[in-house]
Amino acid sequence: LIFLGLAPGFGKEPVKIRVAVLKDRMDATLSVTGSFEIADARTKASLYRGRNFLGMKVTPSQEGLKVRNAVYNTDAITIISKKKAAIAVNNRSYRGDISIYKDASGKLLVVNTLDLESYLKGVLYHEISHKWPIDVIKAQAIAARTYALYQKDVMRSKDYDVAADTSSQVYGGYSSEKRKTNRAVNFTNGEVLMYNGKVFPAYFHATCGGTTEYAGELWKIDMIPLKGGRACSFCSDSPHYYWKAELDLKTITKKLGERYQSKEDLSNISVIERTGTVRVRTLELKDAAGKSIVISAKDFRSLLGPDLIRSTNFSIVIEHDRVTFSGKGWGHGAGLCQWGAYGMSNKGYNYKQILDFYYPGAEIVRLS
Repeated sequence: LIFLGLAPGFGKEPVKIRVAVLKDRMDATLSVTGSFEIADARTKASLYRGRNFLGMKVTPSQEGLKVRNAVYNTDAITIISKKKAAIAVNNRSYRGDISIYKDASGKLLVVNTLDLESYLKGVLYHEISHKWPIDVIKAQAIAARTYALYQKDVMRSKDYDVAADTSSQVYGGYSSEKRKTNRAVNFTNGEVLMYNGKVFPAYFHATCGGTTEYAGELWKIDMIPLKGGRACSFCSDSPHYYWKAELDLKTITKKLGERYQSKEDLSNISVIERTGTVRVRTLELKDAAGKSIVISAKDFRSLLGPDLIRSTNFSIVIEHDRVTFSGKGWGHGAGLCQWGAYGMSNKGYNYKQILDFYYPGAEIVRLS
């Protein structure tokens, strides 16, 4: 169902998104093309005006922030330029403004603030293949836009809305823009998914492996569009549909860290419980003395590495000290299955039908 017009809670000005492009850094190097201004991010007072700066190093100082040889008595500054993609941070160009904060630990947080549509143009290339059918990219654009708006609401009291890495959506700035992904953003301009009149975290992943997962298994969320359990026959051609990983018990022990270590060596890993979609919910770790520790499959995957243990849909075989994980799918399994969307598009489904399949009950609404 498509509603044209203004969605609740948004005005006519372009929606801005704040992206943390660097975190926990002791320095950052900026270059600016054309005229620019440095302002206090808190008070908006102008601190400096200049033109064409290369290699402008920013570091925290006891008094506030040091920019080259000048020290500003503030914990937050904003570099403003009206020229498109005029500011580079550590040699990566960005549209919009750049703000630098000195956090409580004395390290730097670098935030790129720009309009939502431009942000998406820097996201899509990293989240989906720009060579795929345009309807798949359109579906991804709407999911990514929806997720960003949801995060904007959740993080409104913080200094940024989303991170530029896999903890949110991977964002590469102006240099990541491609013609086809930009077309998808422009075509779906302002379109978001809503349920009961609100945006929601429109999660997505690479390959569900046959069935999407209930988002409530991973996060504190319970709504029809993310109920999961959708039998997906469309991602069977994914190169990530089946996977296998082999590790020795000592390596696993090391990766699990102190919280899940005991005095004795790890001797066994077994599945305790599975979800309704046969993904592993909890595991038991047992040491040589028979002591056991229970760990969620979500934490287990995160600690061993999500690129190694590609999903929580796996079985375990242990021979001597070697552990073999055999699994299906890549990612958490909630929401949009990207390879499934690819398969649907190849069968003639358009982006609206793709979104309706993976987010049942959601509506596409166009923001003004």
